[in-house]
This record gives sequence, C-alpha cells and structure tokens, in this order.
Amino acid sequence: MDYEVLIVGGGLAGVSAARELAPDHDVAVLESDQIASGATGYASGLVTVVADWPGQPKAARYSIDFFREYDGTGEFAFHERPFVQLRTDPDAGGLREEAAGFRERGFDVTAHDAETLEDRFPDVFDVADHTGAVVIDDAGWVDPYTYATSLAADAADAGADVRTGVEVTDLRVADGRVRGVETSEGEVAAETVVVAAGWRTPDLAGVEMPVRPFRYQTANLDTGADVADYPIAWDQESRLYWRPERNGSLHVGGSAYYVTDPGSIRSATTEGFQRLLAGTVPARLPELADARVVGDGTCPTGDAATPDHLPVIDAPAEGPAGLVVATGLHGFGIMAGPAIGRAIRARVTAEETRFPLAPFRLDRFDPDPSWAFPYISPSAAETGP
Repeated sequence: MDYEVLIVGGGLAGVSAARELAPDHDVAVLESDQIASGATGYASGLVTVVADWPGQPKAARYSIDFFREYDGTGEFAFHERPFVQLRTDPDAGGLREEAAGFRERGFDVTAHDAETLEDRFPDVFDVADHTGAVVIDDAGWVDPYTYATSLAADAADAGADVRTGVEVTDLRVADGRVRGVETSEGEVAAETVVVAAGWRTPDLAGVEMPVRPFRYQTANLDTGADVADYPIAWDQESRLYWRPERNGSLHVGGSAYYVTDPGSIRSATTEGFQRLLAGTVPARLPELADARVVGDGTCPTGDAATPDHLPVIDAPAEGPAGLVVATGLHGFGIMAGPAIGRAIRARVTAEETRFPLAPFRLDRFDPDPSWAFPYISPSAAETGP
C-alpha cells in the first residue's frame, strides 16, 4: 500500500499529527499495540502548558484555545480548573513579578500569600510552610485515553488509515530519501515518514538525538471528602502534583526518574514515591488526612526526555529527505498536544504556524549530545531523584 504520509506511533503525537494531516493528505498511522497504549495512556492529563512551557507562550495559547474549542466533541471533555503552584520561595514579591509577567503575555495569572489563597480556596490548603502561590486560570485536565482515541477517530473520519498491531522495524531509504517502512506485515511505501515513537524514535529514524526514557509515577486516592471542585496543584517542596478525578478520587503524580534499562517493563511505584505521597498529601491538604491509595502505577516503558524539556519536532538534516521526527515530549505531550500536532504538520508541509518552530529543532543541541543530562522542567513535572 502506498501513502503520502506514514506516521509511526499511535500515541498523542502520532494521532495529533494524523488529525492535522488527514483532511488533505493520504495518511496512515502504524501502531505496534493499540492507540494510547504507551506513555500517552498512562499520563495524568494535566493541561498546565502555560506554566510548563513558559518560554513558548504562543504555542501554549494555541493549545489552550484548542482544548476549549474541542471540549464536548464526542466523548472528549476539557475540565477547566485553576492551577495552583504552592511555592516555598523566600521572596513573595518575586511571585507578584512572575504573575505580572504571565499577564503581560496574555494569560490569567495571579499571585497569593497565605491569606488571599485561603480566601480563594477556603479550607483546601495548609500553606504554613509556603511563601504563597501562583495561580494560573488558563489550565485544566483531560482524560488522556479519551483525548487520544478521539483524535484518532477524527483522523479516521477524515480518511486516515489507522492500523494497530503493526510493528515498524526499519525505514526504507533509497537515493537519499525515505521510501516507506518495513513492518511485521511487510513493506509499506510512503513519500514522507513521521517517526513519533517516544524514546524509540532515534533508533527507528536512524538519527542521533539527545533523548532519554524516564518514568513518571501516579496514584489515585479515595479521600472521603468532596474534591470535585479542588484546583489542580503542584507543591514546590515535594514536587508532587494533583488533580480531582471525575469519580471523586484525587489523582497524584510526580517522582520521575530515568529508566536505566530501556524497554524494560515496570508497573509498580517506588517506595520513595509512596513515602513522599504519605507525607505530602495530609500536610498540604488537611481535609484529606485519612485518604487511602486505591490504585497506583507508572508509565511501563517510559516517556522521553530532552536536555531542555522541549520536544524535538524536525526534519533532521542528518536524516534522509522525507523524514520527520517527533520525540522528547518530556511528560508534556498531552497538554502541548495541539501545538505538537500542528508543528508536525508544518514540518511535513513547510507551512507557517502561529508559534515559532525553531525551539523544537534538533540542531539546537550539540552535534554529539550526551545522554547523561539531568531531568529538568520548569514546574509541575520537575522532581528529585
């Protein structure tokens, strides 16, 4: 079978790209398992891109606007909630300056001390150990699986061939350009191949990239309290984040760590994460002192990190013509998914976008990048060892 564009990977990046390209391209998505079966399906679904991509305000605005417009499409829902960053910074004035900087870029952000935070969210937080908080109102959460499968359905409705259970084993290259891929079901021809396979992308694309697999950990708590209207929050001291679930439980995540054996499977959280959870939730959320864990887990094989927490979305000069790569989503693939899908389309079609693409270029890194870079992030996903 011949296609204009083949997309390798049925995670959020792949299905976002398929939805963008399918209306005017002959597109196929090839996924070795099921849609959203990897890192996407295990994500927390936070939409805190304003905070997590502070240097990319136009891409953040593009994503927030998409979620608001897409809300109510099929089974998809965007649950708007304020995002509260509980800070231990010594300078409360610095929080006000930070909030003012976000407002100058067009976002609804305010700074609070303990008293004004209590006024806005009565009986929610204990901030005795905190200077205050920054509250971002351009935020919310989604169910990652529903989001991804909705995008895949949109792509299929527009004519994309979404094929699951098909493993891509290699690129087909001739005369300096891609000709398609080798799969478990034989050869598939295409003029353009987008490899969006998480941390496996460098190997499948045959291009050196500074990408490391890491795992994030999560737990769901039966709280015994009404948390339906709780805001999303992140605690600077513990580096944990949390949000309400539709069923009344509280979803908590954090404690990311690098995977030392890429491809290995792990489903259990670490003892360190469990201790951090037990010590943080009762201290920060007094009404939930009796909460108990009813489920926990981790991204089984790992998401993909880059040295500067931004993804690689590029047509790399080192690769054959017709190759586009999208990897290193760094745990922000759900919240930045709309911008990522649009950026992939722009790389395929050479179109203009409402936000700059230069921050996602591969050549922003040294030609021979080290894999030994530390895990970094500006806010919610930033964790210790």
